[in-house]
Amino acid sequence: MSTLASFKPDIWSGRLLKKLNDELVYKNVCTTEYEGDIRGFGSVVKINEIGPITINSYSSTSTGALTVQQLTDAQKLLKIDQSKYYAFWMDKQDAAQVVPKLEMDALGESAFAIANDIDEYIAARYGDAGLAIGGTSGTGVDVSSTNVLKYLSLAQQKLDETNTPKSGRWCVVPPWFYQKMTLAHVAMSTDNQKSLNSGYVGSTMYGFDVYVSNNVYHASGTDRAAIMFGYKGAIALAVQVMLADRVDSGTIGFKTLYKGLVVYGAKVIRPTNLGILWADYIAEAS
Repeated sequence: MSTLASFKPDIWSGRLLKKLNDELVYKNVCTTEYEGDIRGFGSVVKINEIGPITINSYSSTSTGALTVQQLTDAQKLLKIDQSKYYAFWMDKQDAAQVVPKLEMDALGESAFAIANDIDEYIAARYGDAGLAIGGTSGTGVDVSSTNVLKYLSLAQQKLDETNTPKSGRWCVVPPWFYQKMTLAHVAMSTDNQKSLNSGYVGSTMYGFDVYVSNNVYHASGTDRAAIMFGYKGAIALAVQVMLADRVDSGTIGFKTLYKGLVVYGAKVIRPTNLGILWADYIAEAS
């Protein structure tokens, strides 16, 4: 029996999902706990949170009744408003002897392209960050190896001031910003397995796990980067593979059609735990 004839669609879907996860950088810094609630494109996931709890004073001589608070909830909506697909032909005769390799290569390229779209979509959530670390979209702060520490420290301070959990803190930086960190001797890549696919560079500084990505948003035509700092809980992401299949072409020659559909959405759900630094690249002094 041929490889094509023995194919099972659920296996192909699983492979696509694994490849997507391998390629995504920003997914590593998002909470994905709501993924199980999505039902396809157009779904809206309701994220419920408990409102503030009121604290009252108590004395052993108090005789009055306790003040009992009515709990309220704060609800945010995560919309699954993105839908992306791939579709391509593969000739059976040309691929007869090398189907597994061609399939994996094509799957890898398809997954990378979709993962790149998802990463860019998450990176564009910078506008919802509630903490200003420095600069604006119109005027960034010049960052070099001599002051990069200052901005990392300031990001840490801003998150501390909003009681952002220290566990799971992260920053995603462009390659040029990481180079400034390296020159300042505060970053060093390690032989860490996670660095192979996820963008994690094996460095932790000022409490941040550092990820490097070319998808960090840059103002059009400039080296001004919108660098986000936060913790894994500030941004919610939900991704679902709706379809991953391959079918005989029918009447169109001896070809097989490969197709896949992925839906997703992302939302900043805790803006006071997410900071943005508008950083301008400047050359190092010679």
